[in-house]
Amino acid sequence: MREDPQFLDLDGERLFAVYHRSSAPAHRGVVVCHPLGEEKLWSHRVFVSLARELAAAGVATLRFDFRGEGDSDRRFEDADLESRVEDAIFAVDAVRTLEPSITEVTLLGLRLGASVAAVAASRRKDVDRLILWDPVVDGSAYMQHFLRLQLMAQMAVHRRVVEDREALTARILGGDSINIEGYELTGALFRQVSAFRLADALAGFGGTTLMVQIDQGDNPVKPELVALAAANERGRVVQVREDAFWKEIRNFYQRAPELSRVTLDALSTSA
Repeated sequence: MREDPQFLDLDGERLFAVYHRSSAPAHRGVVVCHPLGEEKLWSHRVFVSLARELAAAGVATLRFDFRGEGDSDRRFEDADLESRVEDAIFAVDAVRTLEPSITEVTLLGLRLGASVAAVAASRRKDVDRLILWDPVVDGSAYMQHFLRLQLMAQMAVHRRVVEDREALTARILGGDSINIEGYELTGALFRQVSAFRLADALAGFGGTTLMVQIDQGDNPVKPELVALAAANERGRVVQVREDAFWKEIRNFYQRAPELSRVTLDALSTSA
């Protein structure tokens, strides 16, 4: 097993990637799509550990930073959902170039990264499987979650809400950006994510889909995930017991053993 950090050229822009190469030529490859903003930061170590486990199991794995995040080119505010989809599509080509023996490609994503993976897969004919960890189902609800983070920041600083969600939304759509946890949320990203529906993306994908609900196992599987699995004859949903490691929690996650288990199990079967 070997790890090759590198910059990939995407139309003159640099995409930082780490290729986890298995010890023998691999027939299966995984492209990992990280979540947005601070969720990327907190989940980073889990993805590193997963990539190493996959490579050790003979699955070549490509981790990369979307443009606007990490060590790739662009500022955060100059990237949007569409640019992230373009990056994921490019990464599929990259993993096939890096490992010509690959015959089966999986896109794996967490949270908004799962959304990106689903849209990218719907635009390709050579993606065989989707593995979606705690996927965003409704982009509008997800963006409202981001705005709530800004409201919480206002309460911490001013002890009151200075701008409510309606005012923040109007400002974003009017051309301003809103700082949320150090990231500038722009109108382009807000509009595109708000319009996202996982059902629409999966309707255009013909491969195998595994949706993973992550919680402490005390809740039933979300009805929307059950409905999505039922609507896709090659889709299924499983529930795993893990903490929400993409947030700042008491226990720092270096790996997510249950997620690794269900992911490796899914990859061990033909798509």
